[in-house]
Amino acid sequence: MTTYIVTELTDRLADPAWVAATTDAPGNALRTDTQDITLWTPAGLSDGHPALALLYAELSAGDAALREHAHAHLQAALASTAPRPGGGLFGGLTALAFAAHAAAAESGGYQTMLTQLDQAISRECRALAARDRARIADGQAIGGWSGYDVPVGVTGVGRYLLARHQSTGNQDVLAALEDVLATLVDIARADDVDLQGRRMPAWWNHHDTAGTPAEGQGGHLNFGMAHGVGGPLALLALAWQAGVAVPGHEEAVLRILSLMRKWRLDDESGPFWPYSVTVDGPSPAGRYREVWCYGAAGIGRALFLAGTALDDASWRETAHDALRGAFTIALTGHSRIRDAGLCHGWAGLLQIAARMAFDTGDPYYAETADEFAVRLEKAYDPEAPFGFRYDYPGSIRPLDRPGYLEGAAGIALALHCHATGRPPVTGWDAPLLIS
Repeated sequence: MTTYIVTELTDRLADPAWVAATTDAPGNALRTDTQDITLWTPAGLSDGHPALALLYAELSAGDAALREHAHAHLQAALASTAPRPGGGLFGGLTALAFAAHAAAAESGGYQTMLTQLDQAISRECRALAARDRARIADGQAIGGWSGYDVPVGVTGVGRYLLARHQSTGNQDVLAALEDVLATLVDIARADDVDLQGRRMPAWWNHHDTAGTPAEGQGGHLNFGMAHGVGGPLALLALAWQAGVAVPGHEEAVLRILSLMRKWRLDDESGPFWPYSVTVDGPSPAGRYREVWCYGAAGIGRALFLAGTALDDASWRETAHDALRGAFTIALTGHSRIRDAGLCHGWAGLLQIAARMAFDTGDPYYAETADEFAVRLEKAYDPEAPFGFRYDYPGSIRPLDRPGYLEGAAGIALALHCHATGRPPVTGWDAPLLIS
């Protein structure tokens, strides 16, 4: 069944024009109090052509004929809109660049385009790093997700730069990567900042827990893998393992781990971390969602990477405890999982379990991955244009999404990895900071 679903999605997602038109159809939108937000962003990695190019780049390792579909989606991304600066790994130049990097890893092409993109991304990243390091040096908190997170911040872009450095050895790319790492080190090592009479870490961002700018000195310390300290921890660990280190690197990892130790919570299922911490304490007080973007599943993987990088058995054990608890909660139905995607659904859990199985050889993780794959098989809807639908609270109707983070391409990639029983050829799961 898994192979059948991957084959079906491979056939359905091949035509760039049809995918774009289906996603951009009237009613296929998120609804807010003031407007309907369309999902399709042609040059984005979340719901855009680069996500589809990433899928076909990985699949073409087993079927070279599929390279033409990767190329078609890359061309469509370039033709439909000019990739914009900024936007982190999931929007703008870096989204297109990562998809092209994946296609090049399999086919060897796109070198001229990648060279140009690397130059532009490196320049922009170094400028942003200089801005943010100055902010931290001035005694301020980082202030917003763009300063550090995975989807829109420097951590996601840093993961791309690490992949490119490992692929090319380019010194300009390395310099930009080192600036990103130095920014994260500065935040981790900075003195706490004063917030309404309380001292809080410099990771503080001035948004409420939904991402809306907060009034006054409101905001929160975020513990998610997507928008919190888990992503920077994972990048610092991955860079360390790859032999790329900056002054204060190890101390920064230890500082983040100390933060994890301070705010760790425990229940009958094991350790977990709050969704966020406001000036009033953890919010919410208990578990929220045990998936990639938030909860002990994504954080557990970050802790495993950190424990491996530092060769610290105690943190690896904490990681195993956190992951087993998160997976148990998900499989026994006591979680808030609403969809099949990588971000906050079954596919993300499947890929985390797969990576743990590859890294440890522990049959528990392989067996758990099998169970997550079954959940995805049950969620498959052959009547849906992209095979899966998403009934979000903020949607006009169940949504059809073709992309990476919350859509069919990401699900197909996770199922394909499970079916082949080997790590990705293109490193397609690197944007999740789990590898």
